[in-house]
Amino acid sequence: MNDLAFFFRMFFAHWRWLVGGILLALLAAMAAIGLLTLSGWFISAAALAGLLATDGVTLTFNFLQPAAEIRALAILRTLARYGERLVGHEATFRVLAEVRVWFYRHLAALSPGQLTGLHSGEMLSRLSADIDALDALYLRLLAPVVIALLGSAAVLLLLASHAPLLNWQVAVLLLLAGVGIPWLSGRLGHAAAKNGIVLTGTLRSRLLDFLQGLPELLSYRADARMQRQVCSLSDQVIACQRKNNRIAALASAASRLSGQLAIVAALVAGSLLLQDRQVDGAVLAMLVFCVIAVFELVAPLPEAWQMLGAVRQAAHRVRSMAEMPADIVDPLHPRPLPAGNAISMQDVSFHYPGQADWLLDNVDLEIGQGSKIAIIGASGAGKTTLLQLLLRHLQPVTGSMLFCGEDYRQFAAGDLLERFALMTQRSQLLAGTIAENILLARPAASSVELTEAVRRAGLQDFIGRLPDGLQTWVGEQGVRVSGGEARRIALARVYLKNAPILLLDEPTEGLDAGTEQDILTALAEFSSDRTLLLVTHRRAGLQLADEVYYLQEGHLTRQEVEDIWI
Repeated sequence: MNDLAFFFRMFFAHWRWLVGGILLALLAAMAAIGLLTLSGWFISAAALAGLLATDGVTLTFNFLQPAAEIRALAILRTLARYGERLVGHEATFRVLAEVRVWFYRHLAALSPGQLTGLHSGEMLSRLSADIDALDALYLRLLAPVVIALLGSAAVLLLLASHAPLLNWQVAVLLLLAGVGIPWLSGRLGHAAAKNGIVLTGTLRSRLLDFLQGLPELLSYRADARMQRQVCSLSDQVIACQRKNNRIAALASAASRLSGQLAIVAALVAGSLLLQDRQVDGAVLAMLVFCVIAVFELVAPLPEAWQMLGAVRQAAHRVRSMAEMPADIVDPLHPRPLPAGNAISMQDVSFHYPGQADWLLDNVDLEIGQGSKIAIIGASGAGKTTLLQLLLRHLQPVTGSMLFCGEDYRQFAAGDLLERFALMTQRSQLLAGTIAENILLARPAASSVELTEAVRRAGLQDFIGRLPDGLQTWVGEQGVRVSGGEARRIALARVYLKNAPILLLDEPTEGLDAGTEQDILTALAEFSSDRTLLLVTHRRAGLQLADEVYYLQEGHLTRQEVEDIWI
């Protein structure tokens, strides 16, 4: 329950909206009970008055006042229900927006190295589906319980004033329908609800993988195998839902049976009271209709308690990911960066958690200011990991990382990143315009600087052919631009940031020879007065470097360019 309590405290910031929604829902419920109760009394009293009139008994009966009260209750119920929907959902949307911002803020505090270890589909599932499930905390748990408790108490007070014996019978059956049956359904459906949340998250992740990799799956005719995995997960989710629905149906039937027993008890007790002339026929009808109405308040509770397991699991999943401890922590009082840009790796060793073999083993590397260095090696040798260490996206297991002779850990990670520009083999484009994707590097850049970056990246001809120019939408993950155009957009980011240290991770991988040569020529010109570190497993681009190192089995050795065979 600690996870639920945590989010309840987060909800408290919007307590006015939440309380307002509950009060309006309670007002709508009480208006509905009053409407049904008063209608029962009015119809019965009018019928009795008519019967007495036919027997020649003169009876004064005010038809206007009850009719007006019924109209007023009907209008009040409609307005209160509309207001409850408006206020309650506004409260829920405000709370979920705050939870999403909180979740994103905590994820953004993690290092990029940690984020690469998280599955994108899993993060998306927790950001969307699991946080959406938290709306049940208010709409389906807190609000129904409070309304049922307060509404039942009011009805029991009314019954106690007219029929104490009936009051106790109804109270026992309300406890059964509002507490006993919901508790039992919650216990029976707890495991299935939790498993349903986990399986649904896994299914979403698999579907995202399936959609993102569909072209490759079709090319290698592996789509049928992936489809079988998705169908298997889907069957498991459906099995959990079927079990929950079966329990919900039984709980609903048991709750309605309790309500029917209460009606029978009301008729029996009311008949005895009528026989003893303690109540008249109209009051008896009023009591019966009141009992019918009050059990509508506890009808949602079995489903609410059954959902408790799913909500707790969703809250735990969201909180466990958001509160992952950051492995890169800035010092309390970070030092300002020195004026130079020299970097030194001394006896650096690294392996990922859960792996026994060292990816980097006692690596020494001096990157002087303005130097041009290439690191070659087979795929998986640890070249990209070395760049991640330079960016302080990862922390060495042993050894030291020095910036101008001072320990990396003395500086804020954000300050260090200002000195680097990174271009990777996968040009990540976000769903936005070309301009928005380039401006990721420096949002405050002027239009003149943006235009210059576009020109230097060789994008002006491509953009000139587009009707919307820089405002052209690139689509999800840049699907509306080619690989070469995406790489040029990434190159424009590098130009726009104008950082003194360039880190190039397979910058021309997958490009045709013409585009590759254009990009390498542009990079050679741009890096002339900058520090450059290139990692690659190909000869392409080695002309940018003055020194070449070979990374194999965690060890880094100096190589002569003419001795390199790749």
